[in-house]
Amino acid sequence: MRGRKWGAAWLAAIAIFVGGGASVAEEPSQDDAAGTASYLKALALQRKGKWSVAKKAFRRFLKEHPNSEHAADAKNRSGDNAFLGCGKIWEGGPAERRIDVAVMGDGFTIASGDQKLQEKWSKLCIDVLFNEAAFGEYRNYFNIHFVRLASLEEGVDPKLTAEQRLKLDRKNRYRSRKKKSDYSTALDCKAMGPQGQVMADRGLVLKWLDIAARENPGVADDRFVIAFARFGKLGMGGGGIANVGRPDKSVTVHEFGHAFSRLLDEYQGNPNAPTPPARAMIKAPNASTTPDPKKVPWAHMIEKRIKGVGVHEGGATFTKGVWRPARTCAMNAAGATSFCPVCREATVLVIYEHVSPVDTVAPPTELEVSVVAGEDTRLFVTPMAPLRHKLEVTWHVLAADPGEQPVLVSGSRSVESASKRRPFRPRGPRALEDRSAFGEPPPGTKSKLGLVQKGSRKKPWRHAFRIGKLEPGLYRVIARVRDTTRWVVRDPTYLLEERVSWLVRVRPKR
Repeated sequence: MRGRKWGAAWLAAIAIFVGGGASVAEEPSQDDAAGTASYLKALALQRKGKWSVAKKAFRRFLKEHPNSEHAADAKNRSGDNAFLGCGKIWEGGPAERRIDVAVMGDGFTIASGDQKLQEKWSKLCIDVLFNEAAFGEYRNYFNIHFVRLASLEEGVDPKLTAEQRLKLDRKNRYRSRKKKSDYSTALDCKAMGPQGQVMADRGLVLKWLDIAARENPGVADDRFVIAFARFGKLGMGGGGIANVGRPDKSVTVHEFGHAFSRLLDEYQGNPNAPTPPARAMIKAPNASTTPDPKKVPWAHMIEKRIKGVGVHEGGATFTKGVWRPARTCAMNAAGATSFCPVCREATVLVIYEHVSPVDTVAPPTELEVSVVAGEDTRLFVTPMAPLRHKLEVTWHVLAADPGEQPVLVSGSRSVESASKRRPFRPRGPRALEDRSAFGEPPPGTKSKLGLVQKGSRKKPWRHAFRIGKLEPGLYRVIARVRDTTRWVVRDPTYLLEERVSWLVRVRPKR
């Protein structure tokens, strides 16, 4: 009997191999059907906050169903350094019309206490970021997502030379409690800068960001991240990623100023002036290699005599040869939590590189709107809602040519009619648009047929235009939406303005 069973099994194996994989192809589908329930059960445990139990369930699932379509996700959720889920901790609106920022932590183990601490720190990011006036005023322009990670170990890799590392390894042979030089953590944070500033591995940050996007679409749209390290100090920022230690410190605003607003340091540590190669790289709204008040990037603010703005030597870490716009700023010495006027203007302009002043429009601008004179039919524009001030909305009307088709005016868009979201949106797409026409007022006559419908935090204010009150004819109706904030003195590419237009046909009464 044993011989027959062995022979039958051997022949079956050959048949599967020779059969071109037909039988093998059936196995994964059966495995997926049987394994999906196990995967979903493990996922439910993780979403309930039973981190360790879920990890074991995922590993058991992988052992029993290695070919499942869920295997890759299960590996990401059950590795030594793992992804434990993602959710919004601040919601300003739909991802396609907001700036999406992810916060994630390093050095927090899967233990319940560590995970509670990581979540607490993630919310500290919001508190300190929105405490800065520019980010606080425009908080409704942002979505903040918490990407929960688990690290195998706690610690930040120290900054060591090869000789120091070897010496440490030798000492560890005789220690009962070893001081490690290489910790296994989710973001592999290291002490990198001259003062041991913490920095996460960029590749790992983006890896977890993309994994989070599968669960929470939108989180990776803009590639902005605040990565905080439990045992890190100070921070480093740039290229969309702000690396910090404990995120309730002023360093969070400083590093996000690098990562988001594209600002340079304003403090001075190097006693020398920059060499020609370094000098050529000093290009930012808040740094100048000339003291000439008419040639610095913030000359327009000096001309307008904005309080607190001048030309002060020292900046971009250099004591000499570089000039900054203000004595104090979050981009300068540690402890300052607010931007100077120049850095605040730069931040608002970057916000509007990503977010249009127009939130929604109705009906879609691609359609001709037809109405009988006297009907109460309206066009609607919902502007974005800063915290303490409202955007200006004006309506303009001009006669349209009989053969004109519904088209968007330069720089405008219909957001309600968009049915699909792009998986990745390039940084600052509005800055690439040709908005030179916005240097002049909209064509046509400014109309008084607009009215405002009051709203609230959950239901924003809407502006309506009563097209039924127009005389019979064919019109182009334009809504002009502008942010008139005093923080922006110069907007050379008209980012703070948006225009949307409809082709409107008013028919006479019968």
